[in-house]
Amino acid sequence: MTSQLLSSELSALIQDSKKKNPDLRNAAEKSFADLKALPNTSEAQLAADLKRRPDFVKPFVLACGTKTPKLAASGVTGLLRLVVSNGLSSDSLRDVLQAFQECTSSSLDVQLKVLQALPSLLQNYAESLKGRLLTAAFHVCFSLHGSKTAVVSNTAAASLQQLLAFTFENVAAEDGLPSGNETMVAVPTPEGSNAVHKTASDAYYLLNDICLLMEGSQPQVLDNARLTPEFGLELLESLIVVHIDTIAKHPEDVHILRTRLMPFIIRTLSEKASYNVTVRTVRLLRLLLQQLLPAMIVEIEMAMSLINHLLDPSSSATWKRVLCLELWRDIHDDPTLIRSLYTHFDHVKEIKNLVGDHLAILVRLAAEKPALIGLGQRSSGFETHHNLPAEQIAVEAGGLSGAINLPADEMNLNKPGINAKWSSVRTSCIDQVDKVEPPILPATYLYSLVLICINRFSDGLAKFLLPFTVQFDEKPKRKLKSSAKHQNQEAPRTDRHEELTKEPAIAQSTNASTPSERRMPVNPLRLKDHEKSDQIRMSALMVEHCWPALLATSSTFLNASLDSEYYHALIRSVQRFTQVAGVLDLETPRDAFLTTLAKHAVPLATIGPVRTPVLGSFTNQQTNDFLDGDETKHGDRREPHSHFTMDLSPRNLLCLRALLNLGTALGPVLHHSWAIIFHCLHQVDVALIATSQRPLIHASVDRTDENETPEIDDLKVEKSAVEVAVSRLFESTSNLPNEAFTQALNCLCSLVYNVSGLPMDHAPDHLTDQIESSPTVTRPRHNRLASVSSVRINEASTSTESVIILDRTMQVAQCNTARFCQSSSTDSGWTILTQLLIGHLCSSAAVAEVRISAARGLDSLISRITSFLGRNVSPNETIRRCLEALSSAVTCLWESEGNNEGSSSSIEIHSTALESLLSILERCGDTLQSSWDLVFSIINSVFESTDSSATEGKPRLFEAAASASRSPKLARSAFSSLQLICSDFLASLPDRCFLMLLNILNCFCSQSEDFNTSLTSIALFRNVSDFLQRGDEPQSRLLVDEDVLRCTTDRDLVDVVSALHTLFGIFDTCGDRLDAGAWAMCFRLVFSQLLSAMVTTKVNSMEDSDFRSWDDTSVILVRSISNTFNQSLGTLSGHQALTFVWDQLLAKFALLLNRHSLALSRAIFSSLTENLVEIERTSCTRSISLDVAWGLWVDSVPASDALQKDADNNDALLAFVQYVRQLHHMLPVGFGPDQARALMVKLKQCIIESAAVAYGSDIDEMTSLQKLVLETLALVPMSAEEILTQLVETVSSFVGLAYRSDENNTQKSRTYIALSKAAMGSLDSLAKQPS
Repeated sequence: MTSQLLSSELSALIQDSKKKNPDLRNAAEKSFADLKALPNTSEAQLAADLKRRPDFVKPFVLACGTKTPKLAASGVTGLLRLVVSNGLSSDSLRDVLQAFQECTSSSLDVQLKVLQALPSLLQNYAESLKGRLLTAAFHVCFSLHGSKTAVVSNTAAASLQQLLAFTFENVAAEDGLPSGNETMVAVPTPEGSNAVHKTASDAYYLLNDICLLMEGSQPQVLDNARLTPEFGLELLESLIVVHIDTIAKHPEDVHILRTRLMPFIIRTLSEKASYNVTVRTVRLLRLLLQQLLPAMIVEIEMAMSLINHLLDPSSSATWKRVLCLELWRDIHDDPTLIRSLYTHFDHVKEIKNLVGDHLAILVRLAAEKPALIGLGQRSSGFETHHNLPAEQIAVEAGGLSGAINLPADEMNLNKPGINAKWSSVRTSCIDQVDKVEPPILPATYLYSLVLICINRFSDGLAKFLLPFTVQFDEKPKRKLKSSAKHQNQEAPRTDRHEELTKEPAIAQSTNASTPSERRMPVNPLRLKDHEKSDQIRMSALMVEHCWPALLATSSTFLNASLDSEYYHALIRSVQRFTQVAGVLDLETPRDAFLTTLAKHAVPLATIGPVRTPVLGSFTNQQTNDFLDGDETKHGDRREPHSHFTMDLSPRNLLCLRALLNLGTALGPVLHHSWAIIFHCLHQVDVALIATSQRPLIHASVDRTDENETPEIDDLKVEKSAVEVAVSRLFESTSNLPNEAFTQALNCLCSLVYNVSGLPMDHAPDHLTDQIESSPTVTRPRHNRLASVSSVRINEASTSTESVIILDRTMQVAQCNTARFCQSSSTDSGWTILTQLLIGHLCSSAAVAEVRISAARGLDSLISRITSFLGRNVSPNETIRRCLEALSSAVTCLWESEGNNEGSSSSIEIHSTALESLLSILERCGDTLQSSWDLVFSIINSVFESTDSSATEGKPRLFEAAASASRSPKLARSAFSSLQLICSDFLASLPDRCFLMLLNILNCFCSQSEDFNTSLTSIALFRNVSDFLQRGDEPQSRLLVDEDVLRCTTDRDLVDVVSALHTLFGIFDTCGDRLDAGAWAMCFRLVFSQLLSAMVTTKVNSMEDSDFRSWDDTSVILVRSISNTFNQSLGTLSGHQALTFVWDQLLAKFALLLNRHSLALSRAIFSSLTENLVEIERTSCTRSISLDVAWGLWVDSVPASDALQKDADNNDALLAFVQYVRQLHHMLPVGFGPDQARALMVKLKQCIIESAAVAYGSDIDEMTSLQKLVLETLALVPMSAEEILTQLVETVSSFVGLAYRSDENNTQKSRTYIALSKAAMGSLDSLAKQPS
């Protein structure tokens, strides 16, 4: 094929050059002969043979050199065939390229064939095309590019691009080769010069000449070449797009871009260049930003500063401003690039801020033409044609024939507001590279770009930072990838409902049920060791630096006229930026954006009539009754009057939904900012109530009210979405760590107190400071959201709001049932919540509806907890917590100052608490264990306490049980629980609680309001007694006998003696059958209480007769208890309970001795002496503390009587001394030194303070006390000299008593003569003691 074509072309040249070109003819004939002489075996062989004959190409070169079109065509055709078949020798390439250059001015077909040969030339002779040959090839292309024929010029342009790409491909290939002995060429660089390969040198000079040609300067190697700026920019753009890696590796090429290209770009932007040149320039700048930013910081700073400057309306035309903003839009599309810009410019103090200045300019742009974007008090949408006739739609669209109007596109160009239909273009200006004149742009297109910029800025931050907050498991990663892919779309989807209802990704366990499983999201700033920690830090700084500008711009557009798509995109960007600030723990920007969303979630107030409902607790049925217009169920109604009303729009609900989603996503790190979310949600609920709509809290009610104003479809859909978001938010609180949940609950409780307006003394201590100092919850009302700050109308409105917010609080609490069951009351927030509810239900300052709502909230919470306990958790501690709350509630209810005990609201609240108690017993009664005391306390709360003034002055050992119920309704409610206990849970009651049970039964028996209850109580009494009597343990029988005695006898002193004899008779009868534990229980529950009652009885105000009765009763009690103690020693011997019983007995006796009753003192010491004797007999001495017994003796001397000052105290003192003698007998080593000294002091005191013996004399014979004292002194050890000395002094003092003067001797009948004689004998004996 090649041979035939070459033969044909040579024959044509021979024929056409016979006369005019003999040289051409001779060369053609020679080449023709050579061709004929070659063997025609294959194309490859022919090409190889032709390469060895450099002169074979000469006729074709000569033909191209002639100006004859026919000869030139044959020559080009031959050369083309040789190039394609690779039949040229390297030595002939220069001549061939020169021939092609001479053909550039020939006919069209010749020029096209030259262009056709260039690609094959590059392919087949790549290694040879260097230096001048490469330059020659570029000369050919540039010459053809200057052709006026479009096809030639365009083809030449493509060839130039291909040739330039070929050059840099060779550079890349050469860079990959191992270094050898290649020839190196020096080229200039910023540091001086750099030695590079020949190919790299060619690329450098070509790149340099292209930049020079664009500037209009003289090139260095491409002589006489011409290049328009448009094509030069296009050429460089295509080169940088493909070969940026190669360029970046060669500092000399980067140097060309910095010193040649960047100044050209800056100059072009600053001058009034044509549209297409400016577009190409901006595109090339965008490319350099994306690829070579770190290499040209100074130049980029100048260019981007100029871009920011051109955004000013006075600096450039609208289309140029649009181009600059489209450049920034594309920059925002690359989060890495925007971070790099901030790192290299804004973060460096010496360099101008680019990102910050850009965002500040966006603030000015957004507010540049408020009328054009439809700026108002609130964002508004656009009217649709849903309700217009088809003819009107056609007229407005310009489609009706003969209508005098403009085309639809031209009509929309200047419409106010930002709408996807008239505020966007099909193709961005930066992509319209072929247009010479700028397109006609919509007036609001520039402002739609501002919106897109801030949206993409937020999206970029979110896509980069949020993945770091997610726990590193597979499922979240896949979910995050899907979310990131979804966020990367510029235009918002049509179905915005589904997208905005999805809260952003956050690091939290969605199925966490225990405190250990609830985790905090990871703050990216804490990932110090992460490979991207520097970028994370820069992103955080960018958020902290740029949020004011972003907030200002977003706030402007939130009040502008936007269509649904743009408004959804704006809300989504605000939501994402807020989330980013939240996970970075930047409180100020987070709270600012949350507040902005909250402000736009609440409708503006307008003047108009509004009905103020007086609502109780917002249960579903009550709300429906109100909306149905049932006036009788809610008390008095206010007449309609003029006040603020609010029109809630779908956009308000959209902002609320975004706010709720942020609460769901940022819950663990919101801290005090929960107040913003809860406040906003509450205000929206109030707005719905004010417009006679059902609040969001009742979204589950599936019914339509006839009197309710029909809502438009969008509002209904958005309202449903918000209800889902509310549910999701409250459910997400169950996944919060305890600390984060407690903070959220604190904010919610603070809001409750703020709305209800209760005095500060009703708030718990931990909330008082927060209510007063919170920036979002201030006294006396919330003023943060000014649009609804004046919604409160009167007391009825306040009560309605209080009920709503209380119900919200209970929704949150019910979602955290598991937390309350699994964590402590402090950690779980239980204490905060119950104090809030109890404070409201007991407050006399709150209206009845609020109090009842709080009571029902506590009831529902306890009901859910008991239901949860039955399936999941051990209930002991949690049930006690619930019972403590109920007990505190009923106690506070009747003790609150100024509370009317007879009010119906108090009765209903108390009844609700009793219903809760019954629910607990029904579900968890068999597991109460240690909580029965609280159960009986709650039941007993239905009885009023006895008036103390009625029994004042009458001594009583026990407080009389209340028998007057507060209300028959309450008594019946409490009696239901008591019946359940007596029928099902007697076996579960601990022994100590039977006293309480029988006492309460006695109260129900004695109450007079309900006769049937009294009769039933008697039957229950019998049931309890029978249950205990059936037991095999005798202590149960003792308990029931004692309880029945205590509950069925009067407490006056007249009957106490009989009761005591009966009681101790029971112990005498069956005490031998009691084990050690039973005896210890009896001493703890019976005897200790009896002695305590005796000790606490007021005797100072008693009459003499009453005091004697009390004295006699006390003696009987002491002796009976002492005898019973002796009876129990055989059983208690060796048991650890003996020590406790002995110590308690001595402690109670010590208190009784303080009464200064001689009869009681004698009974105590004589009884204790008997006890010590019995202890010694039963060998229990080691089980008791003799030191305690000694302390009791040392601390008291029964010398006087409180009632009868001159009473005979000898018997009491005798018992006192006998006690210490028995104690000495039991001491292992007798009295120690300290004890001996104290003993002598006490004995001397006994002698001196003893009364005279009636009908007797101490002259000849000592009294019994004096004899016993001297005998006791003989027990004093005389081993120590100090003790002996004191003993001698003591005995000597006895000798001297007989010689005291009458002034000192108050008892005339006491002579101490016999004692003095005996003391002398004792002194004689002491004197004879060996020293």
